[in-house]
Amino acid sequence: MISDLHLVVDVGNTSIKMVCFDGRNVVEEIRVSNISQKEASEFISKYKFSCGIYCSTVVLDDNLQSFFDSLPVKMTRFIPGVTPIPIKNLYRTPLTLGADRLAAVIGASADKKGENILVIDSGTCITYDFINSEMEYKGGNISPGIEMRLKSLHSFTSKLPLISAEGDTPDMGYSTETAIRSGVINGVLREIEGYINTFIDKYSQLYVYLTGGSRVNLHFSEKSHTFAPAKPVSTKISLKEDRLLVPKGLNAILEYNKR
Repeated sequence: MISDLHLVVDVGNTSIKMVCFDGRNVVEEIRVSNISQKEASEFISKYKFSCGIYCSTVVLDDNLQSFFDSLPVKMTRFIPGVTPIPIKNLYRTPLTLGADRLAAVIGASADKKGENILVIDSGTCITYDFINSEMEYKGGNISPGIEMRLKSLHSFTSKLPLISAEGDTPDMGYSTETAIRSGVINGVLREIEGYINTFIDKYSQLYVYLTGGSRVNLHFSEKSHTFAPAKPVSTKISLKEDRLLVPKGLNAILEYNKR
């Protein structure tokens, strides 16, 4: 019997994810482009939520803030450096840390507690964040996302066209369009492999979580990708894709604060 439902809202750069949790179980999730969509109000009225939590990677405008303030359920805004969390945050400037980045590592840590975890989030930007087996968030890096790279090549040159990320991606481009697409997408893939290899060199067991809303297929598997550490090591590596890693982390933060 469903009795203690949580409303989790992740406001991103391009879309808003709304998830209903019963404990740690996902009941339903939707994605909308803006909070005024009919689907958003229908989703909220569909369930009797006991509490909720939200975070945002964008500055909340009056419309968004009014929406959260007017909900019939108490909503907690997750703010890194302010909201209590179930891990130790070693980031030196916690108030500047993206809420989605911290929520993602908390979500991964809740799934694999006490493990070394690298979280790779491919969206508007690509972020790499690490939490060790001692439940210490060590920090991470931020890189331009695929769409941002494609737009930059067009914006900062006079002749290169703006192309879609969808389409043929050969190893070596046979036209300007495929040269740009292959250069960007294959470059991202090599970048991700490089980060994974760096952590393979350091840890005997590593869990890698892939998440994010990038439209480009960045599926990985141990069999389809060769990881080549700089020195011989016997690292056990596990890769997992989870598009709801941020909402799951927010839900874990909500549960932690309830206790």
